[in-house]
Amino acid sequence: MATTMDRSSNEMIKGAAILTIAAIFSKILSALYRVPFQNIVGDTGFYIYQQVYPFYGIMLALCTYAFPVMISKIIAEKRLIDSKKEVMRVLKLSFLFLTVVGVGWFMFLRFGAETIALWMGDRSLAPLISLMAYPFLLLPILSASKGWFQAHQNMVPSAFSQALEQLVRVVAILGFSIGLMSIEASLYDVGKGAVFGSVVGAIAGVVILMIYMKKQGFTILMLRTFTVKRSDWRIFKQLTITGSAIGMGSMMLVLYQLMDALNVYALLVSNGMGEEEAKVVKGVYDRGQPLVQMGVVVATSLSLTIVPMVTAAFQKQQIEVVIEKARLALKIALLFGGAAAVGLMNIIKPLNIMLFQDAVDSEMLAVYVFAVLFASIILSVSAVLQGMGDFHFAAWAIVVSLAIKYGANQLLVPRFETLGAAVATLIALLFVLIVVMWRLRKKVGFLLDRLFYLRLVTGLIGMTLALQFLFVILLPFDWTSSRTFSSLITLIGVVIGAWLFFYLTWRKGLFTTKEVGQIPLGKKLERMFGEIN
Repeated sequence: MATTMDRSSNEMIKGAAILTIAAIFSKILSALYRVPFQNIVGDTGFYIYQQVYPFYGIMLALCTYAFPVMISKIIAEKRLIDSKKEVMRVLKLSFLFLTVVGVGWFMFLRFGAETIALWMGDRSLAPLISLMAYPFLLLPILSASKGWFQAHQNMVPSAFSQALEQLVRVVAILGFSIGLMSIEASLYDVGKGAVFGSVVGAIAGVVILMIYMKKQGFTILMLRTFTVKRSDWRIFKQLTITGSAIGMGSMMLVLYQLMDALNVYALLVSNGMGEEEAKVVKGVYDRGQPLVQMGVVVATSLSLTIVPMVTAAFQKQQIEVVIEKARLALKIALLFGGAAAVGLMNIIKPLNIMLFQDAVDSEMLAVYVFAVLFASIILSVSAVLQGMGDFHFAAWAIVVSLAIKYGANQLLVPRFETLGAAVATLIALLFVLIVVMWRLRKKVGFLLDRLFYLRLVTGLIGMTLALQFLFVILLPFDWTSSRTFSSLITLIGVVIGAWLFFYLTWRKGLFTTKEVGQIPLGKKLERMFGEIN
């Protein structure tokens, strides 16, 4: 029995690793393509696309994390106690539910596009919002098939579909953008091309999953007939409430982007800024989103590898192991999230020039990228809580934070413009951070002592002083006019900042020798900076 449980836990950890690799690849690609896209279409074109992107981000989170995880959980439980026919009936029910959800979203965006565009303050966005409705029609196939494969411990189809979907989408978006810009199409038409690229990517993901399903003997005709029982409302409830809660963490940052899309541009215009200027200003503000996304991916991709171990230990009621793994996940999130956030803040000006061609609003972006630290901790702690069976608490905190974000925008944007929006994001994230840390502390107690935080802050201060000394003292001349030189300065800053940070922190007892062996890249860092004291 013990051997069977261990094998099951190992399969779960292996499967989670496959999905994590696919998720990291997809997220990195999703962040990186926006740099050449902004270079192609400029800040106004970037503003146009970023206004409608959050809807696609929501769809992606629902069909990648929220519903597949919940469907796989329900089907896996049914397989243990019910017949194959009953398991198939649950899959059909899930497909029916997801069809209703997908069509509901489609109707909302397709026929509510004009209203949403007016809410955003830019009626010209309506055709793009309407076009963004179509990927939601693919939600049932994407979610149900991924859930089915994951329930059978086969993570390859989900991972391959997710990775190919992003790759096709990125190639299509950049290809359409270059083509449309070359014929001098309007920026809103270029935006439509980018949205159509997202539709093409979603179709590619469906095709891959359908091929895998066909290999297992599935056809769409198998979903025609089934019965609905009174007890099935429990399944619908699980998919609606728990499924949404599971996906809320992955949707958090994109939901904040949606709050910005709904009112930042409108607030800028209503407070006297010209429409064209406001589009450029909002487009510059949107530069911060791929930077934050990249920083969060770097930090959480390391900490989230620990979460399957938390889940496996919790299922075996090994509470001490749960606490040990939760502590390690929190340490990684703090260390790498802190290094990424503070590092980005310090190199933001040359990085802004390197990636986006100029240094406009670098001070605002420096504030915005601090969100990397808060978001990294929140996502890691939320995942740990989910691994311990607590699915809803963090999700409700995020829901409340959306109202905080939207309201803070209303108060701060009229006075401080996009800097106010950046601060509003930090306020909303801080609220969620306090709530999830309180929840984790209630479950497992204090995980870290003051000495850990003191050593971490020492490393961050040391890195900051070194980078500022480099930029202000050693490079007093104007390097902002050269993109090549700014790129060189950025790369030098990354190397020096990262090396000094780990030199100051690594051997100071932040991790135990045992923890180093469990950290991705831990042994490499140990070889570079010495063994833990």
